[in-house]
Amino acid sequence: MSKIIVMHRNPDLDAMMAGWLLIRFDPAHYGDAELTFIPAGSTYKNVAVDTDPHVTHVDVGFGKFDHHQPGAKKTCASKLVWEELVSQGLISPSDTGVSAMVAHAYQIDHFDDCFWQEATEPRFAFTLAEIIPSLHRLQTLDNAAVARAGFLYLDGVYQRLKDWEKGKQAIAMGSEFESLWGKGIVVVTGADDVSKVAQRAGYDIVVVHDPEKGYLKIKLKPDVKLNLDRLYVKITTRESKKRWFYHNSGLMLFSGSDKGSAKEKTELTPADILEMIRGC
Repeated sequence: MSKIIVMHRNPDLDAMMAGWLLIRFDPAHYGDAELTFIPAGSTYKNVAVDTDPHVTHVDVGFGKFDHHQPGAKKTCASKLVWEELVSQGLISPSDTGVSAMVAHAYQIDHFDDCFWQEATEPRFAFTLAEIIPSLHRLQTLDNAAVARAGFLYLDGVYQRLKDWEKGKQAIAMGSEFESLWGKGIVVVTGADDVSKVAQRAGYDIVVVHDPEKGYLKIKLKPDVKLNLDRLYVKITTRESKKRWFYHNSGLMLFSGSDKGSAKEKTELTPADILEMIRGC
């Protein structure tokens, strides 16, 4: 018998993340869970909360995964679920990605985002906590559809945070260099978008090699004045232009991509690229 996850109608980020945590990290019990929605302040079929092992209330019902009881400590539903899953060994307390997500939900649920500087910018409208109530107001999707869309978004956030952490670890083991373009680093990793992580860390030019896929990417920070023309010329005197894509911005040069820009992968190594960079 499938479990039922109960949320309040028009679920917010906290309710959604609480449900997502159960489905994502306890699939043996919740992988095929049904979602149902009830008015805030009530319980599923008016049965006492937490008495039916097949029914789990989150952010509603005044049960173990609700935080709206009078006199309750300051917390949120997703934090309560996260703590339970950690105690069961289903989430590692060292998983910085999921702990950061729970901290974000907590801040949103307690309205701390009103103090965030970026909250006044139009780009803030792209964040999930802003999108959810707008989808409810549009009334083009039912509660379950909005929640499932939110789960997909949260899957993406979790993967992105894991990639960032993997990228930070790879950057810590990277090889720094000085160049015509400024401070640079060579990073060997399969993590996605490591160049962005490295740029945020202050590197002007980033060389990333994915040893598993054989990709090689060189990327400049947007504020670097000199483009990659000189390096492109050097590279294409060594091997065919068919193996490389030079972006029209002049900031990116790569061989191999999940977008399929180059059919043949380069035979050049990061050491070869670094030698050419130093020769520019």
